[in-house]
Amino acid sequence: MKFRTLFSLFLGGCALAVSAQGGYQDGVDYYNADRFDKAKTILEKTINDSATDKAVSYFYLGSLDMRDGNTAAAAENFNKGIQANPAYGYNYVGLGEIALKNGNKSEAEKQFKTALDANKKDPSLMAAVARAYFNVDPVTYAKEIDKQIAQAMKVSKNKEPQVYLLKGDMIKKSDIGQAAGFYEQAIIFDEESGSINPQAYVKYANLYNKVNPQFAIDKLVELNEKLPTSALAQSELAEKYYDGNQFTKAAEQYGKYIQNPNHFQGDEQRYSGLLYFGKKYQESLDVANNVLTKDPQNEYMQRMVMLNKAALGDFAGAEEAAKKLFAHSGAKFTATDYTTYGDILGELGRPQEAIDAYMQAYNLNPEKNKQILSNISSMYTELEDYQKAAEYMQQYVDAGDASLNDYFTLSNRYKNLGISLPEGSPERAEAANNGIKYVDLAIESAANKGPLYRNKATLMMIRDGSEITEDLVATYQDMLAAYDEDPENKTKYADAYKSAYNNLANYYLKAGDKDKAREYFEKFLEIDPENQALRDYLKKM
Repeated sequence: MKFRTLFSLFLGGCALAVSAQGGYQDGVDYYNADRFDKAKTILEKTINDSATDKAVSYFYLGSLDMRDGNTAAAAENFNKGIQANPAYGYNYVGLGEIALKNGNKSEAEKQFKTALDANKKDPSLMAAVARAYFNVDPVTYAKEIDKQIAQAMKVSKNKEPQVYLLKGDMIKKSDIGQAAGFYEQAIIFDEESGSINPQAYVKYANLYNKVNPQFAIDKLVELNEKLPTSALAQSELAEKYYDGNQFTKAAEQYGKYIQNPNHFQGDEQRYSGLLYFGKKYQESLDVANNVLTKDPQNEYMQRMVMLNKAALGDFAGAEEAAKKLFAHSGAKFTATDYTTYGDILGELGRPQEAIDAYMQAYNLNPEKNKQILSNISSMYTELEDYQKAAEYMQQYVDAGDASLNDYFTLSNRYKNLGISLPEGSPERAEAANNGIKYVDLAIESAANKGPLYRNKATLMMIRDGSEITEDLVATYQDMLAAYDEDPENKTKYADAYKSAYNNLANYYLKAGDKDKAREYFEKFLEIDPENQALRDYLKKM
């Protein structure tokens, strides 16, 4: 299975399961970086922690409700935030945004004034009011947005990071370069004041990720160095490594990130996949099993257990995992799920069941999955159904994109079929001729032609019986010439040499050329000097 295809399976349907130990600030960071699902999970999980600033958390939970269009829930959260800390002005901003959305501008202005009165000369709060206007209608409220931005810039002496973040968000769809400039200014001015703004780094990196992935990665590496415990920083860098096809680094980064208490179960699933494709099968299996201890019905991790155990050669364990995977009713299975299951069943000596699995894979997309026809052919060979083995291999070759090795395999399928048919029958001759046709195609481009010529010679004998024809002689001579290119082949392919020398000697003996026959018998003895019967025969010639 292609890596990205498998990786997408881990992203889809992953339950968000996160520890509350990392603190609510990770939820705030995720929200501000537009990672809303993760933000909601963390904020809800941490709302009752003793270290949580509830006024802050309720503001962001209410803001998430606003994004979902649930103004009633948003109002409830903003009011809870006010109860937790009436001096925290952002919850009044939230109520003002609700009023604006409901068409009550005077009420909105009242709420905004309450917020600003409680936090006089706070430029970041002024930027929040501007953002509320922007969220509701950037055209209708353009003057109000500009007014709040101008006031924030005046109070901050043009150095308020939240203003630059807002300006970047306002323009990013129409002018990426200008938006990146605003995000960079937010980074600079925050750091001048002694703080780090992770959302600015992330938004900056996201703008560059498609046009200059390495630049985006470098920016996130910088963020991780400055905020080494930030879940947002860790997860964004891991994802950017993946987006940049740097899978080894992605796996390393996910390995660090999942140690953060505020990581998600889906991140562990992705990590397992990355380890698998890095051929770290036992490590991948350990991660998958860890997820399954918390989520026993997790089909994605059952898939990884199957894949890893198959790769490790634990086929009984892989079959058990496969059964659990396929027990999920309504789940979407891939061709790789079925082909892996077919491979497992083949290794367990159950070729007919393997064929059934392969057929399910093939039928998902016959054009895309034509390679599976070769697997089916192999299983029919195991079943000694040589007719079907040849048919399916022929179907695969006819589908296109066949390699030299595929031609050689098909010639062997016809060889097996020929041997299984009655001697002298037309069907046997036809099978042999088909095998010769495809071995000739393989010979055309093969570097090591010797084994192919040997196969061709065998097919000729299947077709012609015991008769040693001139074509067979020529094929043996071609085979010997190919093998002779490497002196070590006389040891490596001794049986092939002996078969050729014996048949050539008998051909010339029958033709009345005893000298030529003796020459080949003597070559035979050079390879098999202990053959006393042949020595005795040569003495009598």
